[in-house]
Amino acid sequence: MKQIKLYLGVLAMFAMLFTSCSKEETGAAPGENANDSATLEFGAVLNDLANRAMTNKAHFDDIPDCSDADPAVAVISFSFGETTRTVTVDIMEDEQGFFTAYDEMFKIPVGDEPTEVTLHSFMVYDGATEGSGPFFDEENGNLIWIAPSEADSPGLFDGYVDQALPMTFSVEAGTKPYISVEVLCFDRRMVNEYGYPFFDITPKELYPLCFFANYCSDSGRHYVGNYAVSVWYDDGIGEPIQIYTNEDPETGMTGGEYSADPLCLVIPESPFDDPDQDYIIYQVTPLSWPDSYGTIDETPMPMVHLSWSDIEELLSGDDNDETTDYIHLFINCGDNPGGGDCIAGDSDEDGICDDVDDCIDVDHDEICDDQDDCINGVGAGCNPTGDCTAGDIDQDGICDDIDDCIDVDEDGICDNEDCDYIDCETYEGCETAFMFGNDYDLEFRDIYEGNGKGRWGWIAQGSGTYTIYAAAGNNYKMDNPVGTATVSSDGDHVYVTIDWAAGYEFTELHIDIFSSMPDYSDLKAPGQYTYNESDHSVEGMYTYDNPSGDDTFYIVVHAQSCSLAD
Repeated sequence: MKQIKLYLGVLAMFAMLFTSCSKEETGAAPGENANDSATLEFGAVLNDLANRAMTNKAHFDDIPDCSDADPAVAVISFSFGETTRTVTVDIMEDEQGFFTAYDEMFKIPVGDEPTEVTLHSFMVYDGATEGSGPFFDEENGNLIWIAPSEADSPGLFDGYVDQALPMTFSVEAGTKPYISVEVLCFDRRMVNEYGYPFFDITPKELYPLCFFANYCSDSGRHYVGNYAVSVWYDDGIGEPIQIYTNEDPETGMTGGEYSADPLCLVIPESPFDDPDQDYIIYQVTPLSWPDSYGTIDETPMPMVHLSWSDIEELLSGDDNDETTDYIHLFINCGDNPGGGDCIAGDSDEDGICDDVDDCIDVDHDEICDDQDDCINGVGAGCNPTGDCTAGDIDQDGICDDIDDCIDVDEDGICDNEDCDYIDCETYEGCETAFMFGNDYDLEFRDIYEGNGKGRWGWIAQGSGTYTIYAAAGNNYKMDNPVGTATVSSDGDHVYVTIDWAAGYEFTELHIDIFSSMPDYSDLKAPGQYTYNESDHSVEGMYTYDNPSGDDTFYIVVHAQSCSLAD
């Protein structure tokens, strides 16, 4: 830890060489004997702290980036009595560290009683002549250190500095007190986002401690997790200081999927010489997410202790000085969260253990193995004469219900983009689409679980307005909404109203309705559904018999969605 040090001296006035500039003074000096004075001398104490997301603590926006530049000048603002001064002064260095050059403006008149001095601002610059950005000053260069201020909000920097500004102290004739002024800079690192298919951090020497979580349902399905984190700083003196209370991540929807940004917090460096001595404590509280995985047990998890070695490993885990790894939390995931040594193996080598992998894809064709009719050349879907329930109309060895490009005339153009099969004057291309039932537990793959290969799609239960997504495929993506289906019932009938999204039309509509949850044998190819509508204006309301007689029915809506030509 470096220090900016403030020396106070009381002495008679005498001539000295000094360097200073940009002096401002207002008001009158206290004391009746101007020959008695205290001379201020400043030096620098740099607290290396760590990166916290600016979205969480906006007051860190005023802390400059850490740099390797040497300090050149300091701009210091202080007051005593009715006098306020702002002084720009050169920074000097000796074997004890950095300090300010002597300046006449640092002389504080002292009378018979002690004089109180308040330090309001302390900023250190590198003296660079060129630069840009919010921390560059044309006269002084880049701001590299700053003493943090809590003038308007006490407690903002608890745990980071022992004494934030404003700082008030007394000076007396005949004494030379020594006072440390702590300054900060911020190590801005970008957190690594490994692209988990279910999940920015802005870069500031404060160090980053970042978190990301998975939540596992009792059945083992992984979701992006919601949670709160509390953090304590333990310097070995008294009780640990709580520096964060129940901080939670930003959550939302990305590409139709529930997502969360990593939660990044700023922590101080270790106060201990031993890098393996614990000094950071964190505790995670799982949070419910009604729109995603629902309501869960929110009992706080056990506290975890971290040493500087632990923090440093996160900062350098990928050998990239610009990024930091996050702590990956696994909530309710048992002993095998999907990382590390896989007891069940990792057959598709995607880093997720097989027993918690939602999509094992050994041949890496982006089709989950339990829905793939042809895996590495083996399977019914690889043989045109094989047992493809949905058929293989173009005889390419891929069953029609999982074939992304059916090409009957073998002209290299997928039929849903081929003018021989669609009205190219009206449409640019067509894709398969399914209605999402607003419930991830109503996916076809859940119904097929344990019963081999299966189709992709969703089921909805009862009335509601549901989004229809095109080209979701076996990856269950939801990044292309093409319309909505509004489903209602009067008991005897089920009414389905189809509305297209701008730029799309449906040329086919296939609907199946069930009195209870269908099993895997009920999920036929769309062309075999109970109800099939096929023309070039499939929009509006359709009426069907209600097999349940109430609002507990289950419904599947499939469409061929075509984008309109310009």
